[in-house]
Amino acid sequence: MAKDQLRDLHSFAMESALPFGMGFIKNVKTGGLKKVMGVLRSKDPILEFQVEGETSAKNLRDKIDQVFPGLGYPVVSVEVTVEDNVPNTETYDQDSLLSTLKRIDSQLDHLRHLISNDSNT
Repeated sequence: MAKDQLRDLHSFAMESALPFGMGFIKNVKTGGLKKVMGVLRSKDPILEFQVEGETSAKNLRDKIDQVFPGLGYPVVSVEVTVEDNVPNTETYDQDSLLSTLKRIDSQLDHLRHLISNDSNT
C-alpha cells in the first residue's frame, strides 16, 4: 500500500505539480508578479500554469529519464481485460450471414466477369 501511495505521489509530481511549477516560473520570468496575478485571476489558473509549463516540464522529464530511466516518466499500472468476441451460435444472425455471403458471391461473379473480359481483349 505504501508503494502505491509513493507511486501516486511521484505520478502527481511529474504530471501535475511539475508543469504547474514550470508554468509559474515561466510567467514570473516573462511578466513578473503582474503577469502571475493576471493568471491567478483567470477562470482556471492551475490549468493555465500547467499548460504554459508543459513544454518545459516535458524537457525536464526527458533529461531526468536520461539519467534515471523511469523517474521522469513514471510507470503507470494498467488493468487489461479481454472480451470474447466469438458470437454465440444461438444468437448468431443467420440472415446477416446469408446476405453477406450473397454479397461476396455477387462481387466474385463481377470480378470473374471483369477478368474474363480483360483476357478476351
